[in-house]
Amino acid sequence: MFKIHNQYFFKSSTSYWLLIVLAVLCYMWGGFFSPHIYAEEPIVAGTSAIHSAVKDLTGKDTELAVVVPPDLCPGHFDLKPGDIEKFINAKLIILHTWQKDLPAIKSLIRGTKPSNDKIIYIQVEGNWLVPKNYINGLEKIGTVLIKAGLLSEEDYKKQMDKRKKEISIFEQQILNNIKCFQPENIPVITSIFQTDFTNWLGFKTVATFPRAEEITLSLWGDLIKKGKNAGVKIIIENLQSGEIELVKRLSTELNAYSVVLSGFPYTCPTCNSWESSVQNNINILLKVIDNKS
Repeated sequence: MFKIHNQYFFKSSTSYWLLIVLAVLCYMWGGFFSPHIYAEEPIVAGTSAIHSAVKDLTGKDTELAVVVPPDLCPGHFDLKPGDIEKFINAKLIILHTWQKDLPAIKSLIRGTKPSNDKIIYIQVEGNWLVPKNYINGLEKIGTVLIKAGLLSEEDYKKQMDKRKKEISIFEQQILNNIKCFQPENIPVITSIFQTDFTNWLGFKTVATFPRAEEITLSLWGDLIKKGKNAGVKIIIENLQSGEIELVKRLSTELNAYSVVLSGFPYTCPTCNSWESSVQNNINILLKVIDNKS
């Protein structure tokens, strides 16, 4: 079920289809008399992670449009008329493979009918705020941009070499700074969407939990048992998943701190780059560790 500005609830893809038909008609009528909200023929990014990678490789930001806001669950986001305009104007649409079957995305594609060479799906495993995963994403998106004629091979190599060096230096600084806190001795329970991130930093993952609707009584009991046995003091939630209330209850049961980390960049006022987005997650963790100490 999808909620739009607390006013309407869409119960099926048919509702999405009706919204798109209306939006396209409004666009066709109003487009002759008013300027576009978005840059002409933008590159549409399925999430802020793809947006960040395209921006890093091309140096362009104003010509980018994002489908899913970074702080929302990609499977439960508001579908707005502006999203249709993004698809209609796009010179290239880059989505994650897991977005292909989302009702809102399927309806957008069905309604706007982009050509096969305009819409590209990329597969990158794991949390994009982990350096190796982000570099993998940069490489795959670079290939897409070159094939679409939106980035030269020379510029790609130059930007890729630059970003790899910057990310490597940044990663070493992060790992060196966090090493003094001995994360391997800090047991945590984490959302499955943050396991990559906490493992990269070296924390001791005692257990993981899925989305709230997938947690059974048996799993809940197992989380409490493992948490108490390991002396877990930090429960890590994923911002885009929406299990915040559940995590609060679990942290109360275990007398532990609860924190919320993002799985995507650009979710805070100072998160204006991939690095600052990663740093924000780490700052949240370190604040709790300092309190715990």
